[in-house]
Amino acid sequence: MRLHLLRLTVICTGIALGVGCRTYAPIAVWTPPGLQSTVGKRVAVSQVVGPAEIAKQVQQKLIASAPHDQGREFELVDSETLQPKSPIRLVAATEDQSSDVALASVARREGYDYILRGEVLSERTHGVRPTDPDLLAISWRLTAIDAHQASAGTPVVVERSTAIERYPELALLSDPDEQLVAAAVRETHRLFSPSLAHQRVSLAVPLLTPGRADVRRGNAAAKQGDWQQATTYWTRAAEQHPMQAAATHNLALAAAASQDFSLAKQLARKAVRQYPLPMYQQTLVWIEQTQRQYHEAFNLPDPPEGWFLTRS
Repeated sequence: MRLHLLRLTVICTGIALGVGCRTYAPIAVWTPPGLQSTVGKRVAVSQVVGPAEIAKQVQQKLIASAPHDQGREFELVDSETLQPKSPIRLVAATEDQSSDVALASVARREGYDYILRGEVLSERTHGVRPTDPDLLAISWRLTAIDAHQASAGTPVVVERSTAIERYPELALLSDPDEQLVAAAVRETHRLFSPSLAHQRVSLAVPLLTPGRADVRRGNAAAKQGDWQQATTYWTRAAEQHPMQAAATHNLALAAAASQDFSLAKQLARKAVRQYPLPMYQQTLVWIEQTQRQYHEAFNLPDPPEGWFLTRS
């Protein structure tokens, strides 16, 4: 009983004011590329090496599903298609890989910015069993054609159950290999272009204050991912009851969900002025941190209002 009461006290920090309890809702936020942005660039994809069947699937799907939406688009081309355009042939340096020197020369001549190499990791090289039906590990290396640009590498490791949890629609694919390849390709694209990350945010739940019914209706909609409907309820509560801080706080999160971070910060600061609860202060910091990620992801200038709480 004491533990239950302590937990209730922690969750409902503002009970004396009739505000401050919280529930949680899913939200999607943009994050910067995990490795190196190639947005607006041209990338030549060298032959993915490793177990032939899986490696070929990875390369084909990677190229076919490159992002094309504004702000994320970049060009992926199979390096083999470059060969007929040049007298330089990509003579094999090893049994599995073409010559780095020859490929770089052709890619530079054809106006490409990067070369991307991939290797499906095997037991022989990295202790990963290529026959493991629930695991796929790929090492990627992005090499800049221009020596002044950064080059970097990183592995992508996907496990079946985790991949399906993150991308539920993959469960509709009947081929287990296809599930792993699709997940690995999605994770690979996240290395080079902005991507959505799914988080949970804390919604304020008023206890005794006027307008609490509409706030709770809005919370129920937000928990289902319907931020538009939630905004309708919270706006009505805030307009009819100007001191309804929980509605103001939750409207700040709704604005962040639609990437209107300037409005989100205004609303969050207003909520803090109404009731300076730690929860509201934490939300204000989270909004600005998320705004910074958004600006970094899409290479945007600083917002007109500047940064209040965080530093570069």
